[in-house]
Amino acid sequence: MEVERTIPMDKNAHDAELLENLNRMRENKMFCDFLIKVGSEEIPVHKNVVSAGSDYFKAMLSHDTKESQAGIVDIKESNPVCVKKCIDFIYTGNGSVADGNREELMLVAHMMQLQRLCDGIAVFLANDLGSGSFVSTQRIASMFNCVNLKEHCNAFALENFCSVVLSEDFKLLEDDYFRFLMKAENVKASTPDKCKALIAWIQHEPDNRAKCFEEIFKTFDFSNLSFEYMTYLVEKEPLVSNSLPCVKLLFATVTGKGGNVQAKKHSVKTGPSSNENNVIAVFDRTSKSIQCFSPERKTWTKMREITAEIMEKHVLAVVLGNDIYVLGYDGRNYRLLNYADTSATWEILADRANVGRTRAVVLDGFIYCIGGYNRHSISDILKLDPAIPKWYTLPNMPSVRCFASAVPFDQAIYVLGGTPWTGTLATVICFDIKSENWTSVTNMNNARQQLGSCIFRDKIYVIGGVRSSDTIEEYDHDTKKWKLVGSLSGKIVNPEASVALYLQT
Repeated sequence: MEVERTIPMDKNAHDAELLENLNRMRENKMFCDFLIKVGSEEIPVHKNVVSAGSDYFKAMLSHDTKESQAGIVDIKESNPVCVKKCIDFIYTGNGSVADGNREELMLVAHMMQLQRLCDGIAVFLANDLGSGSFVSTQRIASMFNCVNLKEHCNAFALENFCSVVLSEDFKLLEDDYFRFLMKAENVKASTPDKCKALIAWIQHEPDNRAKCFEEIFKTFDFSNLSFEYMTYLVEKEPLVSNSLPCVKLLFATVTGKGGNVQAKKHSVKTGPSSNENNVIAVFDRTSKSIQCFSPERKTWTKMREITAEIMEKHVLAVVLGNDIYVLGYDGRNYRLLNYADTSATWEILADRANVGRTRAVVLDGFIYCIGGYNRHSISDILKLDPAIPKWYTLPNMPSVRCFASAVPFDQAIYVLGGTPWTGTLATVICFDIKSENWTSVTNMNNARQQLGSCIFRDKIYVIGGVRSSDTIEEYDHDTKKWKLVGSLSGKIVNPEASVALYLQT
């Protein structure tokens, strides 16, 4: 008997050619013996092909069902486009989906038991995951129990909490998953971030969700929450102010007694008050460290070492949550995570485009860096998302200026004075962080550059600077007017020259 020998062939090419021919027959309606109806659409197919490609059709057509007898199946309440995509996959092995049809396609593929397509959709969704697509992707992962996709969503949400909660669909998160995010110990979010997210989520469906507000609110760590924000919550947020347990919790935090505050009558007695938690932190080049001054104790203490790289630069610094951010005039940026922790270390962040004598403010969980020193960056404004962390370019200032000052106020950033390289400005411009639009504000009485500025009791104050270095002005947001409120005993030309921070330790 003669031995047969295998002929070398390209099996993949054969399979591809066979599928291509079958698909062409389907498109030309050749030998089609079964019809799939979905809505007003009719899709002719071959019984043996769809049965081989889908256990759903195999079960339907291998028995004496009404669909098998009639040679037609009516798939009700499904997206015709997604049904077509699934049939295309059976015949070609290829898949595609529009952003708006992701959930529908997974639903149809799951119904037709197309496991390879379901797995492919899950991988595609994981690779395409972003803050804008997160909520729909997480819902798909949960609905169809896509284990790997679930894990990918969880890791993304914990790392990018602030970006997720700013997405349009954030308020649609299901109760269980929202609770998971709020209570996760490793989520990168400050307590104010969580508070704002909780209130926004509750307000979307207050009738159904209000009952869980106190439960979630009580899990937050308020130890590093600013007194100003706690005051805002009590005065401006009814969910907090109408809840006695929540108000008591905030009061307990202010008093430093944790949750163990007991009612007690007051007895008048003499002696100094005690509020030793707040300090003024100064970057000291001599000791190469952050030195903290306690106004209550009138003492200096060393907090953290500063790296030689930072100490060699001209920098400015801001506090966001539990972290200190240092922005170098050369565009390099650094972060001290959990500054109150004795083991806190510095890390290097992404460089930013605007360099030179920039100004920085913290607003709504983001850091905004405004202006610069050279002619290529003095109208720039950048935003740092600390969760990623990544810099985003925002619309330039309408007027070029450097040596200006900036303050955050009521969801906007006010940029005050400065110089367009020749002369000094009295103009003030305002950047709305929601609409990302610039508008003009009433001019200051005096032109200033290298000035100081701050917010105190809902009013903006400007202090010193070139040309008007011995005056102080006040801006009333309600009347939209500036007025001179005092003068200094001596001229202060550059009030923002040193790096100092107000910390709660």
